[in-house]
Amino acid sequence: MDYQTIRNKKHYVYDSIEEFRVHNPNTKVQKDWKIAKEGDWVYASDGKIVQLLKVSTNIKHHNDRKNYKFANGWVRTIVGTFIVNKTSEMDTDFTKHPNRYTFSGTNPRSVKERKSITNKEKMFATNVAVGMGIVKSYMDAFDADDTIKSKKKAVVLLKQDRVMHEIEKSVMDIAKNMGLDHEYVLGKLKLLSDNSEDDNIVLQSTKEIGKIIGTTGNTIKQKEMGIIGMFQGFSPEQLEDAKRPELKSINEEK
Repeated sequence: MDYQTIRNKKHYVYDSIEEFRVHNPNTKVQKDWKIAKEGDWVYASDGKIVQLLKVSTNIKHHNDRKNYKFANGWVRTIVGTFIVNKTSEMDTDFTKHPNRYTFSGTNPRSVKERKSITNKEKMFATNVAVGMGIVKSYMDAFDADDTIKSKKKAVVLLKQDRVMHEIEKSVMDIAKNMGLDHEYVLGKLKLLSDNSEDDNIVLQSTKEIGKIIGTTGNTIKQKEMGIIGMFQGFSPEQLEDAKRPELKSINEEK
């Protein structure tokens, strides 16, 4: 079950007739949405159940050619607006309809196809950046109440470059307000690398420094490896042995 709100009223999409009956035990569901009336609950083409909020038979061709008729009308649900003709279908996927008041197919943009970030996605990104957790972040941003579906949809959002870029931007803004920047991080890592008595900490901090500074201006292969590629396969003891002769040589020259 999913829903969106219009004027503080929730309008639902039900996944099955069983789910619908729990909340609407005495309400009839029309099998053919193309001939149903305004206010009727209908089966969408994808098998889910949704209410027709608006039904109209008044539809014109965009060139207003006389006697031209390409549809019998249109219907609007909480999800979107759909043309009614022999081949048309009606879905209940909110992500495909950024504007419920435009006809389906006018400007279809799914979560994966959309390039620009929406206001709700920005809110989701900010929530994630402040540590709210992905499920709660999604539920808060999209006004959802199903934790299982929210988790699935949050995971999909996190796979989108525009959303991850927004999260990174939010994190950087928060970090700057806290006085944290690359110079601060590098400074701390350098202190650990130079002064720690634990070889594992020395190695790890050096690797982290390599990740930060070892990719700029290099080839694709070098970008994958960075400076840390030189340390692969070496133990802390081997690295320590590798620099001791150099230190000894310098001391002897003095």
